[in-house]
Amino acid sequence: METQLIHINDFCQVHKIDQTFNIELESYDLIILEVHNNDRFITLEDLPKVERMVRLHQDLSINWVGIEAIHCLMERMQQMPEEIRSLKRRLGRYERP
Repeated sequence: METQLIHINDFCQVHKIDQTFNIELESYDLIILEVHNNDRFITLEDLPKVERMVRLHQDLSINWVGIEAIHCLMERMQQMPEEIRSLKRRLGRYERP
């Protein structure tokens, strides 16, 4: 299956931001921009994450370090339900008579 890509210029134009914003996100290892023929693209998979970071930066004036911290916490929160299920299964083994 081919990955759907959004040109960085299109994304920046829609969100009224400078291209350097996405390049900064990439420099902090928060996203990976696809490069084809010297053009940069955001994957459709990363789009919600990038849009969330744009809102954090624009609406709440959160700096890069803050965005990075929030991103790490949100990723950790997304992993927690599976970890909880796994722990419940392990605990269930000991609770059965």
